[in-house]
Amino acid sequence: MLEHQAHRVMALTEWEERWQNNRIGFHQPAVHTMLKTHLEEVVSGRTGVRFFFPLCGKAVDMKWYGPVCVCVCNSEKNIFLYRCDLFSVSSSVAGQFGAIWDRGSLVAINPKDRERYAGLIVSLMAVDCRYLLDTLLYDPEKYGGPPFLVPDAQVQSLFGSCCDVKHLQSVDALTDRTRAWGLDSLTENVHLITLKDAGAQTQPR
Repeated sequence: MLEHQAHRVMALTEWEERWQNNRIGFHQPAVHTMLKTHLEEVVSGRTGVRFFFPLCGKAVDMKWYGPVCVCVCNSEKNIFLYRCDLFSVSSSVAGQFGAIWDRGSLVAINPKDRERYAGLIVSLMAVDCRYLLDTLLYDPEKYGGPPFLVPDAQVQSLFGSCCDVKHLQSVDALTDRTRAWGLDSLTENVHLITLKDAGAQTQPR
């Protein structure tokens, strides 16, 4: 299925046009249900956890979990916003994080850049990091993206060499908005990704 979107490239100007024309249906006015549902599993009893929200936009999730989150240069209390090319972020700039909430980031990255993206995310993960990844499944012949299709097998391929990948939940995500894209089915999957033991780690492919 991946070949249908393999060469799809969203230019920066296309994203800018969407923001300027308020075509930002991906922005949600409320905290994402999947984050609220699985927060305790991500935090895992820890306190003072630094959260990373890649490609955060203006997500209200950050403010909801603001006392212990950091987002990738303005700062307000414990929330830091970095306006930059995501691939220019590094652990030397932002440090490493104890948790990551990826809703709308991997599925927005151009498919050809996914391996590079996975490498970046792994480099930002502290040893005890718990990475909550939200992905979408649909027929790419009916919609070209974004958001792009990310099959479970590719999640495993991207992160499985150095991380344990656990499927947490699948839900029917079809709405009137996504039906207008031409879709008749849409599944939202959530995965919890954690680093393997340090001695067993290799870099993602």
